[in-house]
Amino acid sequence: MASALRGVLSNRNVMTISLTNMLYNVFNNLWMLWWSLYLVEEMNTPVTVIGLLSMIQMTGSILFQLPGGMLADKYGRKKVIVYGTSLRVIGALLLYAAPTWEWIIPGLIINALTAVYNPAFSAIIADSMPRQSRGSAFGAYRMFTSLPGVFMPYVSGYYLEVLGIKQGVKLGLLMFSVAAAIATLVRARYLQETISASKTDTKETQEKDIALLEVMKKQPRTIWAMFSVSVITGFIGRMTASFIPIYAYNVVGLSTTQYGLLQSTAMGLSTPLYMVGGMISDKIGRVPPILVARGFSPLGSLSLLFFKDYTQLLGVWATYGLIEGLGGGSIRGGGFMGGPAWEALMAELVLPKFRGRVTGFMASGTGLLTFPASYIGGYIYNLNPDMLVGLTAVQFLVVPIILFFVKEPKKESQY
Repeated sequence: MASALRGVLSNRNVMTISLTNMLYNVFNNLWMLWWSLYLVEEMNTPVTVIGLLSMIQMTGSILFQLPGGMLADKYGRKKVIVYGTSLRVIGALLLYAAPTWEWIIPGLIINALTAVYNPAFSAIIADSMPRQSRGSAFGAYRMFTSLPGVFMPYVSGYYLEVLGIKQGVKLGLLMFSVAAAIATLVRARYLQETISASKTDTKETQEKDIALLEVMKKQPRTIWAMFSVSVITGFIGRMTASFIPIYAYNVVGLSTTQYGLLQSTAMGLSTPLYMVGGMISDKIGRVPPILVARGFSPLGSLSLLFFKDYTQLLGVWATYGLIEGLGGGSIRGGGFMGGPAWEALMAELVLPKFRGRVTGFMASGTGLLTFPASYIGGYIYNLNPDMLVGLTAVQFLVVPIILFFVKEPKKESQY
């Protein structure tokens, strides 16, 4: 592990991306975890409107990730990442200045636009590391960027109890905008472009760009199986994510500090294991860790439905964190990227020249098919909050898909 860690730490791109993400994730946790609660308690936003606002935020997955991936393949990873990061500053300031929930919409649109650089993240890490070390590299990225999640949910829960929800969220947005500005400058200075250095493209693909439809026709069946897994987990995740903190606070009766401690417990146990999970995937293959982590992904949310004793909840979330960390393939803690094993498998299936647009296609396709999920979640929550939380069990449907249809490529066809 020490040898693998040294190899990752010596890679300039991986460390630049990881450390800058870690920086503004510290301040992101001061407001993002409590955003829906802020909308309800301080902005008097109806629950159904929160679902609608979440849909607007999700338009980034539909409109911007695919063109972002295509731009990253054509003009380079670095430019897309730097310009996309700078938009985070503007979005946070607009959210801070919004006097009512209607004025939040421009900030949400700018935040959605930042999704343009998500495919470039995956591509630049995959490009920067050799195949046999990609799991470790994505694991290190997940470990560093998830470190704030170990302590910040608990810290931010206490911080909100001291300052109040309104002042706490607003100050968090201001601090986040400063952190995003610093991240932009650091990435502009230290990231190194990788797209021109690709040596694995064929002569034909180097000389001639290929239309997106033709690119996707060439992708193996496993990519389409992973796409279906992404749609199922994405739909249920987006349908419930905005309402889980509200459910924990208003239905289960947890304080913001208690709910933050659940998050911190899970992240505190999983974060040190993300790189271990990535190394495991380098040794035994990508599919087993993906199966373990995705198979247990509904555990945290379902525990709020079935366990009301706080000690029991802590035990469940601790177990959840251990499984997710060792699995190294969860969408938790990594957004669409989905974990070290998931990202490493995608990199091995897709030519470097097409990594940006394939990742963008999967993200945009997932966003399009899950677009109404948040609004549906708000509607169901109004009818029956327990029913909405119980629907997270639908994510178990991905287990047979992974078992039977997600296959690793033969070594001679890996990139």
